[in-house]
Amino acid sequence: MFSYPLLTASEQASLPALIAEPKSIQARFEDSTHQLFACQTTKGAMVLKVCNQKSIDQSYFWSGANHLFAAEFPTSLGEIPLTHAFLEKNGTLKIPEFISAGAQRFVMTRFLAGKDLETDHISEQWVIALAAHIAKLHQSTYANWGRLNKPVLPAEAWAGRLHDTLVFLAKKQGMSLTEPTLTEALAHANTINETEFVPMMLDLRWDQFRCAEDNSLVLIDLDAFVIAPRALDLLLLEYVFTPAQLAIFKQRYTQNHRWPAHTKETACYQLLLFLMHVLGETNLAKWMQQF
Repeated sequence: MFSYPLLTASEQASLPALIAEPKSIQARFEDSTHQLFACQTTKGAMVLKVCNQKSIDQSYFWSGANHLFAAEFPTSLGEIPLTHAFLEKNGTLKIPEFISAGAQRFVMTRFLAGKDLETDHISEQWVIALAAHIAKLHQSTYANWGRLNKPVLPAEAWAGRLHDTLVFLAKKQGMSLTEPTLTEALAHANTINETEFVPMMLDLRWDQFRCAEDNSLVLIDLDAFVIAPRALDLLLLEYVFTPAQLAIFKQRYTQNHRWPAHTKETACYQLLLFLMHVLGETNLAKWMQQF
């Protein structure tokens, strides 16, 4: 009889019966906060993601998400079924079928055949597909922000929480509060006035997607969705895309939505994304000079 790795007997009780020993899937990034396993079961192939609590505690990304957005990760894993339902209703990309989850512990989804994307080989078709997906998500707008399924933080709280999160993350990483980039961002943070918020995938990068057997784009990682300012979401995309990809994305996105200009809040949002290590960049000057 086979058993699921790292899960208790009670956690395994409701999962599909295994027909082979689960195989570990190597994480693509050193800062991964989950351990992945390919599982062959009586109900088909599955993927099991088990939280690595130590990695989560050390993660600047999740520290920032929890501090700013009240994401409550990994407790929020218990709400993953709601995230699946939200994306099926409000997005356009295919996502894995949800099987089971346990708050603070694990998520299991059905395996989707295909191949991992390579950053250097992103097709125009996938950029257009992602643009259509995000354009549709941004049709859902909110006066409050925070967790995807419970956006209860009021608009007027954004500036203060952003300011406090920048300070929190800077201190956590040993950055001097007299660092010019930080002091300038903090001065602007308190004056930001955001009034409209949209669904955002905080950790969006190409490795969170797969190419299905029909060459379509599939979103496989759903842990980090929040309700956030539109400008923050689009700024992250400007970092993810090449200039050519960004032009394609903008052309599709602006058929339905405005594209915000870079203003005083841009530096604050740049610094936030840097301090959360969303793309792993460690050179602050290089990061800030991109815009």
